Amino acid sequence: MKDKINLKKLLKLAGHLVVILALAFVVKKIIDMDIKLRDLSAPRVIGAFALSFVIQTAQIIIACFPWLMFTRSLSGRKIPYSAAMPVYTQSNIYKYLPGNVFQYVGRNKLAADMDISHVDVACATILDVFFCVFWTGVVSVILLGGKIAELLEKYGKNLLIVGAAGILLLIVVFVAVRLKFRDKVRSYLSRYSKAFEKSNRPQLLSGIFYYFVHNCVSAAMYLGCVALIVPEAGTRELFALTGAFLFAWIIGFVTPGAPGGIGIREGVMLFVCGDQYADRIVLFVLVMRIASVFADVTAFIIGKIYGKARKDVRCG
Repeated sequence: MKDKINLKKLLKLAGHLVVILALAFVVKKIIDMDIKLRDLSAPRVIGAFALSFVIQTAQIIIACFPWLMFTRSLSGRKIPYSAAMPVYTQSNIYKYLPGNVFQYVGRNKLAADMDISHVDVACATILDVFFCVFWTGVVSVILLGGKIAELLEKYGKNLLIVGAAGILLLIVVFVAVRLKFRDKVRSYLSRYSKAFEKSNRPQLLSGIFYYFVHNCVSAAMYLGCVALIVPEAGTRELFALTGAFLFAWIIGFVTPGAPGGIGIREGVMLFVCGDQYADRIVLFVLVMRIASVFADVTAFIIGKIYGKARKDVRCG
């Protein structure tokens, strides 16, 4: 019992250290942006920053929802939002750590907090990431229209290589796990099949389709921000630039060594519209990055305050 308590204390201390390290990398990211305040002082730019910051902060706090729905469906447990949200907003900060995977690993703290299987949480995270990428792709294709053919010609090969490598890796891992842990795999598959039963489908489907709504809101936000920063662009160009920004997120997501699509978003957007708005596009991407960083930190703080408040209520 004493060893278990000591282990919990060590894990809690390790968690605090990881958060401090992640916040240090947040500061480094801001410094590396080489922000010039004069470029950000225009009213339209400030308006774009404020719009993006507020909506992204709200989205991060709410984005726990699909992951929570998947975790509930797979674990069969009614996990409260109040338990999942602080874990989600804290793990979201970990994406600034080198490797770009710690934000997903960090979510497994929920398994320890709620005494559920780490496999359930990990599988829920895989589903969450898959449908996030899928719906981002769908919305970006709709917005890009005919431009998608040009982008696929340029980036399609890389996407196919990464996709094929990912599928192959999943097959290898699944076969290896199945051979070594056959009985456990059969048990999990049998239990997970219940997630698709009629009574559980609404919960599962709400998680699947959440990211379609999420991306529609994001697209509207980016469209508004592009219109503010690039007022010269026509309606068709604004839609194409918004679609390119979302498409570039996918390219950045699957490209090793390019967390957040650094440098890629500018490239994709310039490829779509040419050099006509080059300076404005670079400024737009910079403003969105700054807003994203501030939103991540703000959501983390809100999650901490919310988690502590809920803990105090339970203890009281």
